[in-house]
Amino acid sequence: MRVSTPWIFSPKFDLAAIIGPPVAVTAIVLVWGPKIATINETPPWLWILLVLGIDVAHVYSSLFRTYLDKEEFKRRRTLYLVAPTVSWLAGILVYVVWGPKLFWSLVAYFAIYHFVRQQYGFMMLYRRGEPVGDLSYRIDQVAIYLATLYPLLYWHTYPRNFQWFSDFDVVHIPSVVPERVCLVVYVASLVGFAVKEFVKWRQTGTFNAGKCLLLGATAAAWSTGIILFNGDLTFTLINIVSHGVPYMALIWIYQYRKRSNQVHAKNSFLKFFQLKYIPFYVVALGLLAYFEEAIWDWLVWQEHADIFGHWTFQVSATALAILVPLLTMPQVTHYVLDAFIWRVNKKGKEEVRAVIG
Repeated sequence: MRVSTPWIFSPKFDLAAIIGPPVAVTAIVLVWGPKIATINETPPWLWILLVLGIDVAHVYSSLFRTYLDKEEFKRRRTLYLVAPTVSWLAGILVYVVWGPKLFWSLVAYFAIYHFVRQQYGFMMLYRRGEPVGDLSYRIDQVAIYLATLYPLLYWHTYPRNFQWFSDFDVVHIPSVVPERVCLVVYVASLVGFAVKEFVKWRQTGTFNAGKCLLLGATAAAWSTGIILFNGDLTFTLINIVSHGVPYMALIWIYQYRKRSNQVHAKNSFLKFFQLKYIPFYVVALGLLAYFEEAIWDWLVWQEHADIFGHWTFQVSATALAILVPLLTMPQVTHYVLDAFIWRVNKKGKEEVRAVIG
């Protein structure tokens, strides 16, 4: 059998930084899940690691792919200027007209969409070079989508003890029929995927390990975090690590590979993407995340005085209608831009193929 995976960078990097994180955190939850579930309040050190170091930090990592890269910013100036402006103004409109509850619901569902699309995007990266539009392509699409959508449907059907955001709950589906039907289709898609890959191996002697491992890791992480365990911390662990770590790694390795392309030789910003500067990359993301969360805590949440200090300010409802959409603007902009910067199927619109392959 010959492994023919179009790795994003290399087998070691991909297994450690892209596929490895969801596998590792899922294994941790499977082994220690019952003990983790007994923790009622997340320890400050773990909150700093998960929320600041990964969840919020991964949002700001996209700056290194967009706004901080002058060459890239110039190429898509209109998009990069309009996206945050519209995100903020639209947020104010929703917050003022329909209230905070709908505002947070829309942000939460946008985040869910973003998480689902990331796994689909990785699948498309791992099947580069394979035909597009044929039955094999459709099976891959259905399998990776259902690996995320079925657990989400289960969450919408049966009460769970966790939330995506505070003061947000998913829309409850009163009937179990959609979940049962979806389960059958989901299992069928996994079986179809396995049969297809086996037949391909028998016929060609090649095996796309990256694609298969990604699907397996995604299915295991989402099912474990949402279905198998019903705890807030177990869900948070899997949800944040599985999504945030691979995204930050993808940003860094993309720019690292772009630096080696002579076409971008004049882009001095890319000199930052060297192995010796990885600690600076991590620290920079941590500082940006800390600054944002400190503002949230001082002006809105007031929940982590042990981390951000006992500085609290009373903010009027009118000011909150402007401030809250402003503070969520970075993550909403991150979701919007992510739909554009990783496109690999539309020729002439993106240089992802030229950099990743």
